[in-house]
Amino acid sequence: MVVVRNLVKKNFYRDSVQLLHITDRLKELEGVLNAAVLMGTELNKEILEKEGLLTEEGRKATDSDMIIAVAARDEKSLEKAITEAESLLSGAFEEAEYYSIDSAIEAMGGADLAVISVPGQYVRDLALSLLDRGVNLFIFSDHVPLAHEAEIKSKALEKGLLVMGPAAGTSIISGIAIGFANKVEEGPIGLVAAAGTGLQEVSSLLSNAGAGITHGIGVGGGDVKREVGGAMMLYSLELLGRDKETEIIGIVSKPPDPEVESKVLSKSVEIRKPVVACFIGGGKTRSSSLEKSNVYLAKTLHSATLKLLEIFEDMGFGKTLKPLMGHSSLSSLADKEISRLEPGQDKIRGLFTGGTLTFESLVMLEGKLGELYSNTPIGSVKQLEDPFRSTGNSIVDMGEEEFTKGRPHPIIDPTLRNKRIVEEARDPSVAVIMMDFVLGYGAHPDPVGSHIGAIREAKRVAEENGRHISFLAHIIGTPRDPQDIESQKEKLLSEGVILLPTNALMTLLSYMIASRETDEKKLWALFGEYLGEW
Repeated sequence: MVVVRNLVKKNFYRDSVQLLHITDRLKELEGVLNAAVLMGTELNKEILEKEGLLTEEGRKATDSDMIIAVAARDEKSLEKAITEAESLLSGAFEEAEYYSIDSAIEAMGGADLAVISVPGQYVRDLALSLLDRGVNLFIFSDHVPLAHEAEIKSKALEKGLLVMGPAAGTSIISGIAIGFANKVEEGPIGLVAAAGTGLQEVSSLLSNAGAGITHGIGVGGGDVKREVGGAMMLYSLELLGRDKETEIIGIVSKPPDPEVESKVLSKSVEIRKPVVACFIGGGKTRSSSLEKSNVYLAKTLHSATLKLLEIFEDMGFGKTLKPLMGHSSLSSLADKEISRLEPGQDKIRGLFTGGTLTFESLVMLEGKLGELYSNTPIGSVKQLEDPFRSTGNSIVDMGEEEFTKGRPHPIIDPTLRNKRIVEEARDPSVAVIMMDFVLGYGAHPDPVGSHIGAIREAKRVAEENGRHISFLAHIIGTPRDPQDIESQKEKLLSEGVILLPTNALMTLLSYMIASRETDEKKLWALFGEYLGEW
């Protein structure tokens, strides 16, 4: 016997991370078969429907309502789960409420940094009020109009304050992680980023290689648009240029608008410290124009990290362990996987939680695989008609709004990606599924463990149809992160997943397998500019 019930709480809101924790608690209760606590958006109701958790009451819920959905073996277990959910919603999380900005600042002893996470249309007034009170800002909110962002940052510059964001996912200030960030080693390298997972990737790789950072300042992707003018990237470069602890500087960003790129590189030259500028895929400036200067250009997070480590060593800070696998290792891995594929298996499916990693993979694969599709297309890459359904070679950013409206980011909640993994395995043309796993503060406590069931099911689906699928993964993280990176690696390896040390190498290996290309000269001609060294 299975009983299902939905309890709809009208006009009731809790943070999506809290709801995820409550859902996990309910699933652990004896007699509970499945459960979900989430907002009543159309996407969430579709998910409940697919899982057999949606009832007529739940169908009537609106975006501003909350749904408690439980499937249990009997009425007693169901009642217990509903009661537990209501108890958790009413008081399990400690929080303080303040009725003015001034009272909040006073209660916290004169706080000088505020994190803003409200709908984008409400950010402007709140941000300006906090700046008037001398408070630096980390704006997690997205969908803030560029005109508002420009106004906020103009005022911040007038007051000598730092604004990280809007849409800032990551910053590390004096070793303190803000948003999604990793626990990295301290060292002489300062980073400025308009790309959240890009900052996480580079800072983690540096840390794991034996280098470290002073600060990692995330300024938000809108900062490098002409409307904002690179305001906070330029200010951050100025701050790092003056910082005595920062000896080397790295810049991580998707290509800025041309006039912003010019300003950023001019400011970098003025600083006179070594600067590695990674405008993923390459900006408008040619490296030859920067010859004999202190500025070096890189096209991927991988090559930028290698250059930063090279400078670190040349300046006498120590010997590093570079995050590279040799080409021979990739070739042998590719040959083994290619031998297990069936004719017609020639497609790549990338399922990413990190937007920057999605972009890096698209940059590397564009024009090399025939038609390439994405929900975040660039250049000649085609727009997926339905972001929830792949076609051909598809690289999907599952952190985009269509996947996160009314539910947690996939770095926190694996539900949608787990479903997608199994769906991709049903397509007989799929040769490779590649995934990123992001560790650190704010991320899922066991990101790999939460995907193991889906990976096993996908393998079973493929094997039942006489096929093998190559699963590739890259983990962003360090040994100091709360998730224990070594245990995360072991879980993937035990399932036959191939681990790559950088996203760029994962992308390269996916191409080698799907295209059945292992000729070193051809690969170097296609990908050499993205790897820095072979």
